[in-house]
Amino acid sequence: MSQFLKQQIRVPFQSKLHFAEIEPEPIFVKKVQIDESFPEDEANNLAEIESYNKHLFRPNTYLHKWWARRSGTTFRYILKYLQNNPTLLDFYKAGGLEGKIIFDPMMGGGTTLHEAIRLGANVIGIDIDPIPVLQAKASLTLSSIGHNKSVFTSFLNALRKRIDHLYRTKCPSCKKDSEIQFLLYGLRRKCECREVIVVDSLTLRYSNNHDVHICPDCRSVYIGNEHQCLHTVKRTLVVKGIKVCERCNKPFSDLAGIPYFKRYIPLSVIGICVEHGKFFKSADGDDCKLIVQATTFSENIDWGNDNIFEVPKGPKSDDLLKRGINSFLELFTPRQLLYLHSAIDSLPEIESNDRLWVALLISTSLDFNSLLCGYKGGAIRRPGAIRHVFAHHAYSFPYTALENNPVFSESTSGTLNRLFKDRIVKACKWATKPIETRIENDERIKTAIEGEVDGGVSAFDWTDLKSGTRKFYLIQGDSAKINIPGHFVDFVVTDPPYYDSVQYSDLSNFFRVWLHKLLPQEANWQYNQLASAVSEGKGIGNQKYGEVLTEIWKKCHQALKKDGGRLVFTFHHWRHNAWSELTISLKQAGFFLINRYAVHSENPISVHIAGLNALKHDCILVFAPDRNIDNLTEWNKPNKIDTNDSYQFCRDCGSALGWFLLTSLRENEIREEWKQILGENGNGKTSG
Repeated sequence: MSQFLKQQIRVPFQSKLHFAEIEPEPIFVKKVQIDESFPEDEANNLAEIESYNKHLFRPNTYLHKWWARRSGTTFRYILKYLQNNPTLLDFYKAGGLEGKIIFDPMMGGGTTLHEAIRLGANVIGIDIDPIPVLQAKASLTLSSIGHNKSVFTSFLNALRKRIDHLYRTKCPSCKKDSEIQFLLYGLRRKCECREVIVVDSLTLRYSNNHDVHICPDCRSVYIGNEHQCLHTVKRTLVVKGIKVCERCNKPFSDLAGIPYFKRYIPLSVIGICVEHGKFFKSADGDDCKLIVQATTFSENIDWGNDNIFEVPKGPKSDDLLKRGINSFLELFTPRQLLYLHSAIDSLPEIESNDRLWVALLISTSLDFNSLLCGYKGGAIRRPGAIRHVFAHHAYSFPYTALENNPVFSESTSGTLNRLFKDRIVKACKWATKPIETRIENDERIKTAIEGEVDGGVSAFDWTDLKSGTRKFYLIQGDSAKINIPGHFVDFVVTDPPYYDSVQYSDLSNFFRVWLHKLLPQEANWQYNQLASAVSEGKGIGNQKYGEVLTEIWKKCHQALKKDGGRLVFTFHHWRHNAWSELTISLKQAGFFLINRYAVHSENPISVHIAGLNALKHDCILVFAPDRNIDNLTEWNKPNKIDTNDSYQFCRDCGSALGWFLLTSLRENEIREEWKQILGENGNGKTSG
C-alpha cells in the first residue's frame, strides 16, 4: 500500500468507549435522496414478485449455490436513491453512480456488487468465506457466450470420454445400448430377524393409467396394475413410514457401521433409448457389473490429503456425524467420485480465465449429484425431477436416493448441460442486457435497461478504483481487519448475517472441500470460520454477534467519506437480543439513524420459513457516520411494539433503533430496554 494511502487510514475507536464520551466532529454533511424519501410501495410490489423466483430475476448472481440471497430489486432501489439526479431516480433508467465507490463488507451472494456495478459504480466486496468471493469474481467477469460454449463443450467431451461408458445400459424393449439418466437406490435397514430395503414409494411414475411400479417382493419394475412375481429376493422392499418389522415386531434401524454409500442398494434404472425413448427397468446383472467396475476404479483414486474430507463438528454437520458419516467422500457413489476425479484432473487443461467458472459449475452440480439427492420424478407435472441436496436448507437423508448422470447428453435436471444453460448461457445473455419487470395496469412487462451491463473489470488496487467505471475489487478476509483507506468510499451498502438460526457456513463445507481440490490456489481454504458474526456453535454468548459487527462498522465509519457518506443495510428479526446487539455495535462505531423504511423480503412458502411465524419484510436502515448532519431525525422513545404486523413491526423497530442511537444508555440498559419493548421472546421462533 502506498504511503499516501497509509496516511488516510484513521485509527479505530477503542472497543469499550463510553457512548456519552463520543464528541461529534464539527463538519457539514450533505444530504442524499434516501435520507428523505424512498419508494416503499413500488419497491414492495416488485420485491414481492421477485421473492418467488429470485434466480429468474437475477440469473447472473446464481452461478453457485449460496443461501440468504437478498432481493436485487430492493438493492437497486436503495442504490438509485443514493444519488441526487432526479432524472436518474427512475428504476428503469441506466446509470447514476458513475464516479462513486460502493463497499459491501459482508458481500454474501453479491447482490450489492451486481446492482451497483450495473449503475456504473466501482465496488469493493469482502467476505470471510471464499465461495461468495469466487462466485462474484466469476459472475462479474464478462465473457462471450460463444467463447464459453467452446470451453464448456471441450471440457464436457473430455469428461464423457472418461466416464460415459459407466452410464450405459440395455433398453428392455430392443436390448440396444442406451444412456442412463438416473439410477434409483433403496436404503438398507435391519431389524432382529432380517434386512429390508426402504423406499419412499412403490410407484416410480404416475402416467395416466400407465403408472410404473416396483414390486416389493421381487423388485421387478412393471407398468399398469397387473404383475406376477417370477421369483422372490432376499431383501424385500418396505415403504417409508413402516418403522417396525411385522415378523419380529422389532424396529428397523440404519446400518450405521458401514460407509454411507454402501447402505444403499441399486433398484431401478431410468434410461433413454434412441428408438423407444425413456424407459424404466430393474437394475440387472450388467448394471451391477458397471457399479462394481466403478467401485474398483474409485478405490484406487489418490485424493491426496484425505483429512480435508473429514466432516467437522457443526450444527448441521452433526447431522452427518450422528449417522456415522465421517467423510464427505461417503456421500457419493463410486461413479460420482470418478466424475469428480475426472473433473479435477481435466481442469488444468483449461485456460486460467475460464477455469474459475467451470470449477464453480462442477461444484454446484454436486447439489444434484450425491446420494443425498432424492427422487421426485414420479409426479405427472414434474417427470424426472431431482430433489437436490439442500432443497430444505439442511442435510436430508432420502430413502429412495437418486444417482444422476452428470454427463447425460440431454439438458435434464442436474446435468452439466442443464446447469451450463441455466447458470452460464442465461446469465451471460442477461448480463449484457439486464431485464427488469415493470407493472402496468396489473400486468407484468419485461423491460430491458438500455445502456446497462452487469459486469466489469477487476481493479488492481485501491488507487485503481478512483477512476473509471464498473471496476470490482474483491477480498476474501475479515472485514474488521482490512485496512481500507480512510474516507475512501461514498456508500456502504450491505446485508448483515442473521443473528442466529442459520448455519450456512457449516452447510457450505459440502461444496468447500471439493472447491479446495478444484481450485487449490484460488482462495484461503484454511480461514477461520468462527470469525463470522453469527455463532454457529454452542456455548458462545449472544454478544459475539454485536462484537464482530462493532469492528466491521468501525471500519465502515473510517472508510466512509465525511461529505455525504452513508451506511445502508437491511435487517429484520423478532428477538430483542438481535436488535440490542445491533444497536450496541452501531453505537460503538458512532453511527446515527437518518431514516428507515420497510420492504417485502421473503416468499412466505420458502422452505426455510414455511409454517413458521417468520417476518416477511426487511427494514432498510440509513445511517450517517456523524451526528452533526443537518436536521438529524429526532426519534421518539418507543412504546411496546406491536408484533402482529410484519411491515409495521420492521418500521417500528427501525424507529426504536434511531432513538437508542441518540441516547447515552449503556449496554446493559439497552438490552433491558429492548427486552421491554419486544418482550422476552418476540413473536417468532426464527430470524426468517
